[in-house]
Amino acid sequence: MHRLLILLVFLLPCACIMKQEKQPAVTDLHTVDIGLVDGYAAHVVASGLKNPSYVTFHPHSGALTIVDSGNGRVLKVVDGVPVPILTGLATEWWKVYKDAEGQEVSAYRVGPLAAHWLRGDQLVVTDAGRPDGEEALITFQISSKGEAPKVLARTNTVGPTTADPADLGEGNLCGLTVLPDNDTYYVCGQGFDGKSWVLGGSLKSGTLKPLFSADDHGITVNSPMQALIWRGNVLVVYSGAGGDDDGLIVEWNPETRTVVNQWSLKGLADPMCIAQVPGKDNQFAVTANNWALEGVNHGKVALVTLGADGAVETDVIADRIFGPVHCAFGPDGRLYVTSLGTALDSDKGQVIAIAGFGAIKG
Repeated sequence: MHRLLILLVFLLPCACIMKQEKQPAVTDLHTVDIGLVDGYAAHVVASGLKNPSYVTFHPHSGALTIVDSGNGRVLKVVDGVPVPILTGLATEWWKVYKDAEGQEVSAYRVGPLAAHWLRGDQLVVTDAGRPDGEEALITFQISSKGEAPKVLARTNTVGPTTADPADLGEGNLCGLTVLPDNDTYYVCGQGFDGKSWVLGGSLKSGTLKPLFSADDHGITVNSPMQALIWRGNVLVVYSGAGGDDDGLIVEWNPETRTVVNQWSLKGLADPMCIAQVPGKDNQFAVTANNWALEGVNHGKVALVTLGADGAVETDVIADRIFGPVHCAFGPDGRLYVTSLGTALDSDKGQVIAIAGFGAIKG
């Protein structure tokens, strides 16, 4: 199993820019102090979650949709209330470690790690609570009439890609991005430390296969967490070693499967997600989790501007948010961030909406 937090991450919910007239049915519960700089404001919009890993928005209603990973379910906010639309998905403990007294502790329960709405109330979910080599992407038909969800399609799984006996196959699939054709997709794999993969395929054909390996291109930073379509290429954020600020953003050419550019994210420990700022071509919001297995640390939210030849500008806008994971801009122009809250494997998880990014572009 991978050495870094397998959270969830990422997509095109991060990248998609919806029209301003679509407003999510979200109720601000209360303000929250996350160490924001002047000009920004933060509100809790959902709470009582367990290790939440992902947010996305319904393509027609704009309704906020939350992957409540530790509880093995997906919620949609209806009239301000989170309503379960998928439940009973597989979950697993990501790590077992020994405490100060030598007792084994199971930590960080994860289940689905990413979701994306397709046409006609279809929702694709990474079934990430299963053992490595047994995970797939599942497409569900979600009923608007309260009927049970129906499985429409399932991709293949991906077994070991090396001869190392520790390689059990790809798992903890996160950071999903789906192209506008509602078929082609990319997803980050968290299987074997010795060979990290960004995978992809066709939802309609049910294919899932390894595509880009950082290790094959001399990139020693591991843990791909989020994929994002940008300028016809694929941006991927790599978290690196837990607790270190060795994260990278790598731009991949999907046709040649080669590296176009890369940017070092110094000062941001364990970057988990990138979301393109609406109306900005090369500026992104980045969540930095500052991972610790035994608890939750204060992390950061930053604005990162990518320049030529690896140049990067970083402006931290929040530095006291507990365990930020995934982020996506909503139809209202706010940045929605999943937060682990003050404790792992508890009901302290939240979704926090940050305002102050200016008018969203139509």
